[in-house]
Amino acid sequence: MGLGTATAVFPASRFPATIEITLRADETAVVSTSGADPGTGLLTVLSLVGGESLGIPPDRIVPRLGDSTFPVGGLSGGSTATASAGTAIVAAAGRVIDDLLVAATADGAPFTGLNAAYADGRVAADGRSMSFGELLRELGRDSITATGSSAPGEELSKHSFSSFGAQFCEVRVHRLTREIRVSRMLGVFDAGRIINPQAARSQLMGGMIWGMSAALHEGLTIEGNGRFANADLAGYLVPVNADTPEVDVYFVEYPDTLHNAIGARGIGEIGTVGMAAAVANAVHNATGIRVRHIPIVIEDLLD
Repeated sequence: MGLGTATAVFPASRFPATIEITLRADETAVVSTSGADPGTGLLTVLSLVGGESLGIPPDRIVPRLGDSTFPVGGLSGGSTATASAGTAIVAAAGRVIDDLLVAATADGAPFTGLNAAYADGRVAADGRSMSFGELLRELGRDSITATGSSAPGEELSKHSFSSFGAQFCEVRVHRLTREIRVSRMLGVFDAGRIINPQAARSQLMGGMIWGMSAALHEGLTIEGNGRFANADLAGYLVPVNADTPEVDVYFVEYPDTLHNAIGARGIGEIGTVGMAAAVANAVHNATGIRVRHIPIVIEDLLD
């Protein structure tokens, strides 16, 4: 049995993004952008950050993605989607609230001449309070829409941003056959504010399993003519449930509001980064043999 650890660092970036928010008379809000969700949880981010920014429950947010008629969204890759889209949501929410207050205090409106304020989905002034849906219906409007944009600023020229992790594993190496089994993995990550803890935990667990797979299973064999010799799952090995150990994830939650308005950095890749190195270190701890390539195979550990 051997124990191994490794550090993990992945750059924290964000890209220009624009979000459209529509407050509707039925008390819901539509949050739209033309970005994509290839399994990164961006649809949920739109609901969570949109609800928070507007002061309403996330289940009253209608998230919309993947249509070119929507405003241009940020890239869904490089661990950037949450920071890019989330910051634009905050900007769009501020603008649509401002427009709502202008409409609420215009001549003939319910709050004409008053210093109205918005909080928790309601407009209030002088003891009177109306939800934004009630206000829109009173104004005879179905909806009110605004867009907001966000892009990296001068902070990137002054600072370097990354997500960080420490990853640990326990391996068991059979004394006779030299078969390697990973029995436990643990990752502790600092990725700023975690918007969706359940999805973030699952995503990082998946990344760690992928890193273990890189260490012990996956490896392409290329023939002389450039053809992949193991171009199917019979030859290209990936872990199954029996190969997957106990995995645990912890977060060091410290919002990075210097990086962006919501304080979140990326988690899409950081879970994979240090895992193969941790496995290699654990194999060395168990056997005394230092392997400096992946995947680590039985032949590497034969005397």
